[in-house]
Amino acid sequence: MKISTTAKDQPSNNKLANPHDLFFKSLVGRRKVAVQFLKSYLPVEVTAAIDWRTLERVDGSFVTEELSEHFSDLIFRVKLKKGEAVYVYVLLEHKSTPEKWVALQLLDYIVGLWQRAKDSGEPQLPIVIPVVFYHGRRHWNIGTKLSDLMPGVAQTQWRRFVPDFEYHLCDLSSYEDHEIVGESGLQSGLLLLKHIFGRELEHRLTEIMKLLPPEEAAEQLLPMVRYISAAADGITPDEIGESIKAAFSDKSGAVMQTAAQIWMEQGRTKGRQEGRQEGRQEGRQEGRQEEASTVILRQLNRLFGELNSRQESRIRRLSLTQLELLSEELLEFEAIANLNAWLRANPPAPTKKAKKAKRRIASTVN
Repeated sequence: MKISTTAKDQPSNNKLANPHDLFFKSLVGRRKVAVQFLKSYLPVEVTAAIDWRTLERVDGSFVTEELSEHFSDLIFRVKLKKGEAVYVYVLLEHKSTPEKWVALQLLDYIVGLWQRAKDSGEPQLPIVIPVVFYHGRRHWNIGTKLSDLMPGVAQTQWRRFVPDFEYHLCDLSSYEDHEIVGESGLQSGLLLLKHIFGRELEHRLTEIMKLLPPEEAAEQLLPMVRYISAAADGITPDEIGESIKAAFSDKSGAVMQTAAQIWMEQGRTKGRQEGRQEGRQEGRQEGRQEEASTVILRQLNRLFGELNSRQESRIRRLSLTQLELLSEELLEFEAIANLNAWLRANPPAPTKKAKKAKRRIASTVN
């Protein structure tokens, strides 16, 4: 596969809002790591048929703006060992939360690939292997076939009229640490993705960093630390620095130069935090809350159509903790009534302004 750097490779504002996507793409987007990952996690009968020397990355610029919000945009093309003219496309999609409609989203992407093949004069449509990589807090509990979105269709007279396919699921949450395979650089990145939501990351961080081979550490360390800073809760810049020091104190050259760059970045971040601690924390919290509520509203609009203004207002006033809970539970909603019942059971917490106004009224009365 020809690896090209296009505008799509550069993180957009939307991508920056999802550090999980950014880190996954920085890890598996490199050809060497992509080969390791796919050889290790695709079904054995598939990997045995592929000539891995031919793997190249494909630009996904044909994807619509709407679809680009859902996909990590990692597409690879390979040739089969038998049949020089046969190409197989591997569509690699990353998720950090289960999504009921992912099979339908993948179908849109697959059709886009087929349309591009047709428009470019290919004599036949390529095989596309859709792969979903998932590393969320709980196991993936959604069927992996498109027909799973149409319960019962396989046993009816309508089956012959319904297109179907199955995506290959790599659910990292179902792996024990010792079951995560691949060369050490890939293992390090996958372990970080696996533990990014857990409280144990602080105690595992040095061990994860130590897995990085010296020749890859300089390239991988900076994306790892930026990912931890953006996505992990409860880990301070000082703790990150201590882990780097413990993992790389005996290394030299490019690794320590990268480590020094990270320490400088963390130091500047810490200085800014100390200078404007409360204001920054409030702003960051509000920003994360706004991003989370926007994503959830988009999911709910896809499920049930346009929400009314009252529903939208209540969701935008939910706390980050409530939004996180809602993002997991909305997958079980079957009707808008389920959402309304959830909102009644989880009322938004009073805002800081509301609390201050309440105190002013109370003091006036007293």
